[in-house]
Formats: sequence, C-alpha cells, structure tokens
Amino acid sequence: MKTSGILLIVNTLLLVVIWVFTGIKYTGLPEVIPTHFDVHGNVDGESGKATIWFLLCIAAFIHLLFIGIKDPNSPLLNVPKSFRNEGTLKLYLFSLELPVMILFLDIIVESIRVAEGKQTELSDAVFFILGLLFVVIGVGLIKSLRDSRTKSND
Repeated sequence: MKTSGILLIVNTLLLVVIWVFTGIKYTGLPEVIPTHFDVHGNVDGESGKATIWFLLCIAAFIHLLFIGIKDPNSPLLNVPKSFRNEGTLKLYLFSLELPVMILFLDIIVESIRVAEGKQTELSDAVFFILGLLFVVIGVGLIKSLRDSRTKSND
C-alpha cells in the first residue's frame, strides 16, 4: 500500500474518532461550552453546545476537499510544478491533512474537557501540532526547491 493510501486511512479514522467522541460526550455537556481560546489557552468565548458541530463539519469539509482534488494541473491548485502529478499531490495533501486532523481532534477533546470542568485551559499541545504542520509545509517547500533546481540543471 502506498504512503498516501495509509495517510488517507489514518486521516479518515481520525475524522471518525472526532465525530464518535463528540457524539458520545455531547449529551453530558453543559448548555454553554467554550468555543474560543486566547493565545495562552484561556477561554475567551462561549456559545451554546450545538456550536461544537460546526468545528466537526469544517473538519469533514477539509477531508472531503482533499479527497476530491483529482486534477493536479488545476489552475485553482497552488502547488509547485514538481507536485503536479497525482501520486505526489496526494502524498502532499494527505501529509498536510494529518496535522490538521490531529489539531481538530485536540481542540475538540480539550474543549470538551474544559466544558466538563476536567481542565481549565487548552494545553500547549496545540503549538506542537502547529509546529508539525509547519514542518510538513517546510519539507514540501524544500522538496519543491530541490526538484526545481534539479530540473533547471538538466
């Protein structure tokens, strides 16, 4: 199995875990839950508990969007020329999606824990996950630059 296929399965499983976890915890949530946090992880915005489904819908939309990208030569797709083949594009997109899905999972879990009173603020895990996202973007940029230099030397 290709790496992109494994990443697709992992990303899909993460999305399913997010939905199942939220579905299990939803009925026990208070009517008002935290929906926004400041840079230090403190709650600075609250809404009705039904708003938690919006975050899950955004995660599902991103997942479906990344699966739905089929044409690597689409002018709407802003990726380097070296990524403009189906295999490389899928690997890059699903690699980008992995930290995004982990980020959604962390935010949902920690928001629910704060709402339940088991936690008072978001942990620093968000910063590590964002760091992972930037590493994936950086590796993609380095690969793209290296490929463009190799092709220009030919």
